[in-house]
Amino acid sequence: MGMGPIHCVLGFSLDRGNGFSEELERRSAVMEVSFRDGFFKLQLGVGALHDAIDAAIAGDERRMDERRAAGLAELGDCNDELTALGAALVRVRADLFERGEVDDADPLVTREPFFAALDYEGVYADMVAHGAALPRHVFWDEVAARVRESGSHGGLRLLDRQIRELQSDLRAFIAGVESTARLRGRTFAKALHDSSLSVATVMLGYTRLLTTFTYFSVLCEQASLLQESAFEAEIAAAS
Repeated sequence: MGMGPIHCVLGFSLDRGNGFSEELERRSAVMEVSFRDGFFKLQLGVGALHDAIDAAIAGDERRMDERRAAGLAELGDCNDELTALGAALVRVRADLFERGEVDDADPLVTREPFFAALDYEGVYADMVAHGAALPRHVFWDEVAARVRESGSHGGLRLLDRQIRELQSDLRAFIAGVESTARLRGRTFAKALHDSSLSVATVMLGYTRLLTTFTYFSVLCEQASLLQESAFEAEIAAAS
């Protein structure tokens, strides 16, 4: 159900699959690729910009310009991947909640009431026991509150907001790098080196996004388990 916090973000069942859930899982796989490739591009971009700083300090302006341009290109690719990730998430949410042809009896639809019935304290305590959680005020409380109140719809909307905030921070970082174009030598190096907070904001934005995907995937899995237990109890009572 939950192997991969993005690929299996909705907690797809191994026992009750259908064409609809398989299509959503394919969309989730696309999101996973965009997340992975975007984060990789970010790291490559930051590495290239550090090379540009080193070149500037060494007085090698040709390499400085080359590495700065390479860094901006990688950051631009990262931005494209975030755009793709956000678009794929919107499609998943639309498929699940906004299209009239979804079967009201589909497990991903009938599971929704079970989010309110989850033992969130127990889920978090189990995650802590396995070393799978950050301190609860670090992302967990917000995810738990959104999912308890609005189910998977609330979780997907939270993820959508975090992607948009991360992309906004990335674009601000890119604009800051672009503003150094006319600077040379140590002045360039200092201006770019002093952008550590911008780098940290984007890096930790990816960390926040992955953590939210992870928490949400766990909650979806737990809701599915609760639903399946209730389904089995109904069968047993009827037999």
